[in-house]
Amino acid sequence: MPLRHPPHGRDAPPRRCAYLEALADAALGLPLGPAAELVTPRRSRGRHGNALQWHLGLEPHDGDAVLDWEERIELKLVSIWRRRSGRLACDKLKVCDLAINPWDKLSNVLFVFVDRLTRVVVGHRFWRLAGAAREELERSWTLDPHFESPLLFVETREHEGRQAPAYYLAARWLTTKVEGERILPPPSIRGVYPFDARWWSEARRLHGRGEAPLITLWRGERSNYIPCPRCEGRLHFEPAEVGKRGWAPALHAMPLGPRCALRAHLVLDAARLPLPEGDPGRLELEEGVEGRVAPEQVWRLANRVPEPEDHLHEL
Repeated sequence: MPLRHPPHGRDAPPRRCAYLEALADAALGLPLGPAAELVTPRRSRGRHGNALQWHLGLEPHDGDAVLDWEERIELKLVSIWRRRSGRLACDKLKVCDLAINPWDKLSNVLFVFVDRLTRVVVGHRFWRLAGAAREELERSWTLDPHFESPLLFVETREHEGRQAPAYYLAARWLTTKVEGERILPPPSIRGVYPFDARWWSEARRLHGRGEAPLITLWRGERSNYIPCPRCEGRLHFEPAEVGKRGWAPALHAMPLGPRCALRAHLVLDAARLPLPEGDPGRLELEEGVEGRVAPEQVWRLANRVPEPEDHLHEL
């Protein structure tokens, strides 16, 4: 389908918010899994983006045409992973439904980067639709959607039994430099693991309910098994594989706890998590990654970050 909304042809005015900046800084190392379990249906699309909105003090579900944050800044969660080459990768990114103007939605954006495997926040970037990046995106208006691969395009997906066309950003726009600028963080960023989509899909399928595998952290033990942090069983795995690529599939031996029996398992190198040992948030990070947070223990980031009297909206 062709684009419905013509570009504005001018740079978007800059917008900022000191409170959102403080929240974004504090979100480093935030595991989104516990909040996703608490506030979203398990099989809903975009549930970790909903969890992020909740952590920032917003309603987890919204389909409004206005920008997410104070009608000034749009929030976009970007799941990233590491390729064998060490470079970072991501999927295409939904901008908004077809009825909403994508140029407004992209005017000022907070991109929050989340590791695809652990669903942990590893970084963020504030961005404005301006300069060479804006001009390159606007060229999508003049390109054939079938043969010229525009960076902004419309795609139709089925949602709740109906067709749901929406605007998307191509993954290559997020990963490729535009006059020296790239949306994704540098490859040296901590906390980003390789992702095996084929294994992940098969592991979810084999366990019937389609739920994500459970993660157990590895701290360099030489043995080929470690105790499960959720029950009294053992997890068998290949330590050399974990040390080499950061994680490996694991086999949960008997006894099996109620949750462990229904899920696939993997073992993850704890040393590569975004928060180092000794960081005040490290314990909560590990509990969230391993799925050891009870619903009544889920905390909200917005409750921990003081709201400044002045949001510094005026530049």
